[in-house]
Amino acid sequence: MKAIGIHRHGDASQLAPLELPDPAPGPHQVRVRVIASSVNPADIRARSPAPGPRRIERQFPLVLGYDVSGVVDAVGPGVEDLAVGDEVFGSPSLFGQGANAQLVLVDSRTVARKPAALSHEQAACLSLAGVTAWECLARARPAAGATVLITAGAGGVGHLMLQLARHLGLRAVATASRPGSTALCRELGAAVVLDHAAQDVGQACRDLTGGAGVAVAFDNAGGTALDQALDAVAPMGTVVSIVPAPVPVADRLFMKAASLVYHVMGAASIWRLDPHAQGRALAAVAALAEQGHVRPTVAATYPVRELSQAHRAIESGRTVGKIAIRVEGGW
Repeated sequence: MKAIGIHRHGDASQLAPLELPDPAPGPHQVRVRVIASSVNPADIRARSPAPGPRRIERQFPLVLGYDVSGVVDAVGPGVEDLAVGDEVFGSPSLFGQGANAQLVLVDSRTVARKPAALSHEQAACLSLAGVTAWECLARARPAAGATVLITAGAGGVGHLMLQLARHLGLRAVATASRPGSTALCRELGAAVVLDHAAQDVGQACRDLTGGAGVAVAFDNAGGTALDQALDAVAPMGTVVSIVPAPVPVADRLFMKAASLVYHVMGAASIWRLDPHAQGRALAAVAALAEQGHVRPTVAATYPVRELSQAHRAIESGRTVGKIAIRVEGGW
């Protein structure tokens, strides 16, 4: 099969065409004929020459692409609810080969049927980021009507989290700095949009909550975003981060008796605590997409042959929403 991947860590120029054997599905796996994928920060970390705390060591050649939408073309032993010809979407394992290829293996328990209301490009942009947003909200469990801070509100995870927060009846405060990002946050349900580059986000959140701070602060970007989340969270509140903190944060939270929760997409499935957990979260997001409550913003679509340009666009830090990769017909 055709694929695009890397033989070594490096910049986007390392992405190159590959010819690999067709993979055979094992127990609980389905093989998906890939129609579309997308680019996530996880792709950049896996490709990057800097090891970092979140890069998973893998074997080369390595195919990236941790979102997929396509059609089941083979099933392995133990697959019960899917058959050849079903349209599905989901996230290939972060520990294995990705979907920038004609075929990819995915655990059948972690995928869902593609919502008919979405194109394959839209579905591919919904999986990893959508499950991350859903699971972060589920772990924090903010009460209906609570005020929450969503940093990087126009980003891949943030723009979906805003829509889920609106559906759950939360008052969402988003951060953004550029006009396009600010407009998207407002469009997707943010009650207030703060300029994270020009405003004191923590103080603004306290002003919006009668001095208390937000019940939950979601750190979707790390760095300054985490600093702002730590400052904005209320006493006995919760910070949920999808980015590991490079320095200790206990002194920022201790006197507020606040908590920091880290989250990784599909953690319960990755660590075999519940192999169906990721699939249930994805099915819930898919149902909301079918009903029109959540829809990914696809900022651009690149054919897979231009994958390196898509990586550079993500690395620029200036994209909103998600970037889709058209695999079928994109060689």
